[in-house]
Amino acid sequence: MRLLPLLAVLFALGPSHAASSRPAPKDELRTLLAELVAADTSNPPGNETAAARVAAKWLREAGIESELIEPSPGRGNLLVRLKGNGKGRPVLVLAHLDTVPAVKAEWATDPWTLTEKDGLLYGRGVQDNKGMAAASILALRRLKQEGGTRSRDILLYLGADEEVGSGQGLDWMMEHRPELKEAELALNEGGLTELSPDRDEVRFVALQAAERVSRNVTLKATGPGGHSSAPPVDAGPLVRVAAAVARVGALTFPAHLTPAARLHVLGRAPSTPGELGEALRRIAAAPDAPPEDAVATVARLEPALGAVLRTTCVPTVFKAGTKSNVIPATAEATVNCRLLPDADAKAVRERIVAAVNDPDIQVEMDVSPPDSPMSPVGDNAMFRAVKAAAAKVWPKAPVLPRMSTGTTESATLRRAGIHAYGIDLFALTPDDARTAHAPNERVPVASLQPGAEFVYLTLKHLTR
Repeated sequence: MRLLPLLAVLFALGPSHAASSRPAPKDELRTLLAELVAADTSNPPGNETAAARVAAKWLREAGIESELIEPSPGRGNLLVRLKGNGKGRPVLVLAHLDTVPAVKAEWATDPWTLTEKDGLLYGRGVQDNKGMAAASILALRRLKQEGGTRSRDILLYLGADEEVGSGQGLDWMMEHRPELKEAELALNEGGLTELSPDRDEVRFVALQAAERVSRNVTLKATGPGGHSSAPPVDAGPLVRVAAAVARVGALTFPAHLTPAARLHVLGRAPSTPGELGEALRRIAAAPDAPPEDAVATVARLEPALGAVLRTTCVPTVFKAGTKSNVIPATAEATVNCRLLPDADAKAVRERIVAAVNDPDIQVEMDVSPPDSPMSPVGDNAMFRAVKAAAAKVWPKAPVLPRMSTGTTESATLRRAGIHAYGIDLFALTPDDARTAHAPNERVPVASLQPGAEFVYLTLKHLTR
């Protein structure tokens, strides 16, 4: 007799309550993220197809068809189109399914098991970039369920091979799937939503609109070599290259604010406290000629921000010698430079040559102009959408443009004429953000649901 009222309640609630174990909406992101993390897509070798099939299953449950595209076995790319009325050109939302590798012994938890500990969720890819993939899938499910008329198609691209070069991912897809080039706007990774260290306040939402360009410089010297017991009078290749590396490592390029960096500094300067705030206000007061001591202060207190205020060059690899008793006949060093998108590459090489100050050292560098267009940072559809979404999710947080220190696939999209922008859907402290490629990659549990809402609201506003 007691069973009948319970069945009646379940029947009234509908089959999704009575017969399904699908979690409530507030738990969906965590459940989907756990399934994506469990698919080990460390690149190399990749195996993105395993994660793509998880994504396809979740989309199919909502009546959304997807296409799995494999340039080679296991290197899966997933492509989805949610139709609109065609009034505007499509918006492309993308996330990559591959991750950097993880060494299990270096982690406090299993990298491929989503694990909660002290209010944080650990797992390889939770930040970079499976969180974005999961939130985008759920946003499309929700928009599909709501129905109605959308002004644009939404293209969802979940890609392979971002971490190693995109040869099996976006580069291949842009060549073989021209529909991606239909997009007017793209929403990608690369932004920054900064959470205060005490996790009480979202300080700002930074929308990536530009990024620096990576160029490697090779310093190379040769000489006679010989036995270490009879050193030559003149310095050998190893000594000369080592001295050159030290000089290049101390080289500082002039500060220069791109449009995105200028607006970022201007936006943060008024409300940033302490020594950092004072330095930002001094830079904001003279953006065309930033005081070098103020830029140095920013670099010391917030290295990621300091890095985008100038071109930087950092020695990263040294090759010389084979045995302890042999003077090497060759020595070579690699210096990784990150050029501002409007930098003069020839002038950068000239500065490096002057710093090396040794005509017998070869300085090899690609001096072609950086091909990294910047997306518009004024009042446009993407900024309006992100501001509207952020105002509901994090009402007190300003939305600012940003130029990222590293490289994303947005550069490829910008070269194709698509205005690409990067977000970070999860509010992270600076310490959280630094775990993206490191052991114990993590996001705060409290950041999950707001992040999912942020992606959904941004896409909803873009397709109104």
